[in-house]
Amino acid sequence: MALRADPIPAPLGDYEALLAEALLAIGRAMVPGLEEVCAIATHHGIPGKPAEQLRDARLPSLLADRFAVAAPGPAACRQHYEENADAFRTPTLYEGREILFGGDIGDRIWRVEAYSRAERVIAMLVYNRRVFQDLVVYSAAASRARGGRIGPVARGGWASAAADAFFSLKEGEVFPLPVPSSLGFHVLLMDRVESGRLPPFAEVQAVVAARLVERARLVAAGHHIEKLAEALG
Repeated sequence: MALRADPIPAPLGDYEALLAEALLAIGRAMVPGLEEVCAIATHHGIPGKPAEQLRDARLPSLLADRFAVAAPGPAACRQHYEENADAFRTPTLYEGREILFGGDIGDRIWRVEAYSRAERVIAMLVYNRRVFQDLVVYSAAASRARGGRIGPVARGGWASAAADAFFSLKEGEVFPLPVPSSLGFHVLLMDRVESGRLPPFAEVQAVVAARLVERARLVAAGHHIEKLAEALG
């Protein structure tokens, strides 16, 4: 059986050659010289003489959008996707509930009483989580407690002093102790933990390509800054 040779790329036509040269010219025109680079650095609060400004780690990101780079092909995108799968995985989502015993945490008498009530509520929830709503009503009658749902929310997405305790729970768990905050005491339980998923490559290919372009621009800006620094001596 005869082996089929790989197709030889067709030479660029006159129009394609002119277009490629025009794009290269535009790219060269966008590259900033030393004076402009220093002006950009100064504008963004990077002080010092040119040699000092060129050593600042913030400079490449300030110049990156001035460098034209080729768009990555599908093969390069897929390789980056496979090697960095966790970067494209959706976050794990947590969904639970809390009962907040609201009050003055600095009031010793209230603190002791509220902590004791919160402990009793935790014990009842551990025994039977289905009585949650009844416990909210029971607790509110004596302690200004509030009950509500938490999430679905990703780790770090709930701005609460009780967040660390909440995200430490596994599905079906009740935090074993009342969690103090400036608002009072929190009783926490975790209903559901939905692990993040890795989207198919086709679904995120455009995002992968954009990341590779951004990284290539940063590299190009870094090399340009190095050349300017070498020219300064």
